[in-house]
Amino acid sequence: MRIVEIDHGLDLATPTAGYVRTPGLHMSDLYSSLYKKLNPKRYDKRDKDGNPLPFDDLRTEIGTSFEEVLEPALRQRVIGADRPGEFATQHAVDCVHQCTTVKVGDPVCPCGAGIIYSPDHFLFNGEFRLGEFKVTWMSIGKGIFDKRFDKWFCQMKVYSYHLQTRFARLYALFINGDYKSYSPSLLCWDIEFTEKELAEEWVMLLRHARQEKML
Repeated sequence: MRIVEIDHGLDLATPTAGYVRTPGLHMSDLYSSLYKKLNPKRYDKRDKDGNPLPFDDLRTEIGTSFEEVLEPALRQRVIGADRPGEFATQHAVDCVHQCTTVKVGDPVCPCGAGIIYSPDHFLFNGEFRLGEFKVTWMSIGKGIFDKRFDKWFCQMKVYSYHLQTRFARLYALFINGDYKSYSPSLLCWDIEFTEKELAEEWVMLLRHARQEKML
């Protein structure tokens, strides 16, 4: 038997056919920046010279594949599930432009309007519910309230705030399970936020964006 390793020729950094990401400031830019500042050892890894480590295309591709393969299967099983596309945040109630509707791709307003965000799903099961899908190598052994998942909740809170719903559903694939059996686990949670939690998360993220001159 003769085995020869060859170049697979796959460019994992290339977007999937049909994938659209409108140029502009995305919500993920804001909360990624926030968590790089809060926890640089985890979210802003650098080499000994201070240079950012290369982007891990394979890990990103696995996460993208999870959404592309699993979501259609879930849509067949969850009545009322849908993939909604891109949205833009609207003007604050105290903004002079509050009566103007903001579309995806419009300039970003200092009040925070025009930031693009892309929910994974909308669900209608008695409540209008945000659906989000995650894939991770992290353990679920300490439960979903472990601080390592705070970034997930930040994302869901600010999305929910702008979608004007307090309800969310999180699907998460833990590739290493709880690190005991190393058996993958696909888990799901229904979440109900308070109006105060949603408002405080958005104010906090908006404050960070202004401090970092992202707006």
